[in-house]
Amino acid sequence: MNSKNIKILGYAGLIILLLNLVLFALRIINGTIFWAVIVIGAIFAYVILPRLKK
Repeated sequence: MNSKNIKILGYAGLIILLLNLVLFALRIINGTIFWAVIVIGAIFAYVILPRLKK
């Protein structure tokens, strides 16, 4: 994948995490879903994105 596509994926992940935070603050989602999304986002950022870079 080229650098532009990886940046788009990174920004999309960031938007999802920010939306997750807002929804949790407004009590629309519960703590379990909040932490599940955080863990999935961390796995995406530290495992999946570096592999796509290669």
